[in-house]
Amino acid sequence: MTDEKTVLVNDKPVSLTKKEYELLIYFITNQGKVLTKEAIADNLWGDNADMANSLDFIYSHIKNVRKKITDAGADDYIKAVYGMGYKFTQQD
Repeated sequence: MTDEKTVLVNDKPVSLTKKEYELLIYFITNQGKVLTKEAIADNLWGDNADMANSLDFIYSHIKNVRKKITDAGADDYIKAVYGMGYKFTQQD
């Protein structure tokens, strides 16, 4: 829920950091689109993303979100698109 900044899986709250929550919302609002590491970094960190020597920290944030959501019982909707980035897709 975006007003309360909470995430529920099977009616149970999932504890996410501010950046993890913002990352999940960014994926959900861009569902079905391939998002590059650069686009993710620019969206979440703005001008500060340019100061990073590499974008490997994006992988860590994605890994943390995936783990927390799947540990709570949800499917893993964040998929790596080889050589391009990541994509949020819900399986029906």
